[in-house]
Amino acid sequence: MKIALAQFRPEFGESDRNIERLLRLCKENPADLYILPELAYTGYQFVSQEEVHALADSVHSRRIEAFRNAAKELDACLIFGFPELAGAVIYNSALAVLSDGREYLYRKTHLFYKETLYFSPGDTGFPVFEYRGARIGMAICFDWFFPESFRTLALKGADIIAHCSNLVLPYCQTADFAAAVQNRVFIATVNRVGAEQREDEQLAFTGESVLVSPKGEYLLRGPIEDEAVLVAEIDPEAARNKSINPYNEVFKMRRPGMYTLQ
Repeated sequence: MKIALAQFRPEFGESDRNIERLLRLCKENPADLYILPELAYTGYQFVSQEEVHALADSVHSRRIEAFRNAAKELDACLIFGFPELAGAVIYNSALAVLSDGREYLYRKTHLFYKETLYFSPGDTGFPVFEYRGARIGMAICFDWFFPESFRTLALKGADIIAHCSNLVLPYCQTADFAAAVQNRVFIATVNRVGAEQREDEQLAFTGESVLVSPKGEYLLRGPIEDEAVLVAEIDPEAARNKSINPYNEVFKMRRPGMYTLQ
């Protein structure tokens, strides 16, 4: 499977322009699976509930339809983050749109910083779906800080964890090494670049999107400051061998009964 990590710098609030640029970048880099950042086309640093609401989209909106059309045109799967309007509730979500018309929604479980002011905690759990022989799981940014997130996806059979991110802390790309090895999965952390100055606060994003193998190999690593589409070919089957040696199979050796808090 050919995976593309689309590291991007959105212009805050310019959703249509950002979508046009994102999809053009994808079309210039053929792949089977495209993973885009968290809140990929809106920008990140909201300053009011009204602003979030104005930029949020339902899954039936014309903007989301643009990604569906692109998935069919590219004959691929696209996974992207967006602010999801669901009735009166807004979630920090990611949507996987597949070339065959299927789609899978994930709502961020662990909200970070001021996201807690504007978004509701996710209620979907961590989805895993199959596409072209690969089992793909979804997570968003700060979910990585909770090891249960990636472990849950691995236990559900994920070969690849698509991790849409807007990282401002410096730890995740290093921590992905441990998570990939411990869970014996591919981890694709796709970050944005640039900085956003909103009112009296500036957030700088760390870039450096990575693809890490089940053996802890950094197959891809993006630049810190520049946009880039990083592409690699992987064999999802490599994530299905959970054995470290003939005597240690990671998941079979788990002892959940010993992990109680009593």
